[in-house]
Amino acid sequence: MTADRSPNREDLLAICERAFVPEEKWSNRDSSAAQRQLGECYALLRAGCEFYVHEDDRQTLWVSVEFYGFDSFEWGLDEVPRESEQYYLPTAERLDARDGKDWY
Repeated sequence: MTADRSPNREDLLAICERAFVPEEKWSNRDSSAAQRQLGECYALLRAGCEFYVHEDDRQTLWVSVEFYGFDSFEWGLDEVPRESEQYYLPTAERLDARDGKDWY
């Protein structure tokens, strides 16, 4: 990923894979929530869901992912809006700087 473009799906999947932290290295009360959200984001990206990167700075990526939810299947895929969730991911630079520690 270069500074002049937003991360693509492969970039985001690679960031997710690098961002998984073993439990014994968690260092923040929100580390478990960050890891669970990371896993959910990873699964939706791997499933091919649409995504949008809202903010990209040297520390944080805000990624919205759209997907078919419960109502889509109850009422029809084209009848209701897709659901979406926003995720907080570290940038590659943030992961590089963590020195083996929890990025959160």
